[in-house]
Amino acid sequence: MANMDFFNRIGNTISAAGKDGIGKAKEWRDTAKITVDIKEREGAIQKMYRELGKAYYHDHKNDSDSEYSDRLVAIKAAFEEIGELKASKDDIRGIKRCPNCGQPVDPNAKFCGNCGTNCEEETVDCDVVEDEDVVEEDEAEAMEAEAAEEIAAEEAAEEDVTAADDTVEETAAAEESEA
Repeated sequence: MANMDFFNRIGNTISAAGKDGIGKAKEWRDTAKITVDIKEREGAIQKMYRELGKAYYHDHKNDSDSEYSDRLVAIKAAFEEIGELKASKDDIRGIKRCPNCGQPVDPNAKFCGNCGTNCEEETVDCDVVEDEDVVEEDEAEAMEAEAAEEIAAEEAAEEDVTAADDTVEETAAAEESEA
């Protein structure tokens, strides 16, 4: 009889421990789901911030009296630098771009296959301009838009990697705690 009580107590202890373990696993699962939901919403907020900032920049990039004019000027300068670097890269690779939309075109193409713009170089007799930093405004805006899209794509990819890393770390931590 004493042995039976002993085994009953052991059984009850094991059963209680199992129920506690199941409760902890459910708690972890629920909190992990909430953590993922929080991360998704934080990511959505960050995306909206970027879109808002991008829209503000495009609406106010020529405002010289804005309280953000120093930042607007810095962004515009960065876009111009990116445009120059991309032009250098295209020159090295022998790529010609449409002057309107910025898409690559065949070096012998007369018109852009994307937007239909005339891509033939006009020969005009003119004086040589020594300032190589002069860029047509439309071409600079096309480069700005392309650079902004590339930056947004890179940031989105970084966010996806960070979210995946966080999920993997949380899963590993949960598995360790269960063991």
